[in-house]
Amino acid sequence: MNRTLLIATLVCMPLPALAASGVETCKKISAMAGKAMEARQDGDLLEDAMASVGDQSKFSDAMVLKAYKVRVFEDSKERATAISEFQNAAYRECYEAYN
Repeated sequence: MNRTLLIATLVCMPLPALAASGVETCKKISAMAGKAMEARQDGDLLEDAMASVGDQSKFSDAMVLKAYKVRVFEDSKERATAISEFQNAAYRECYEAYN
């Protein structure tokens, strides 16, 4: 994920909202990342994934674009691993930005 884009998104949020909803925001970002990578691993077209993942903001589009830089795996276990690793990385980057 583009760390600068993530930090810029978080900075634009009001401070009380950040404190109260940091974990929830990171969960939403993680879920979005999972959907982006799932679309990639399922072989969905990029344009379709950009239309269906997130809210079509610059942030969600950047998430989809990053997922589409990862190769599609043949094995279902490798696909599941790619999805969970991408999702975990997004959550970690978000969580680190809040703390």
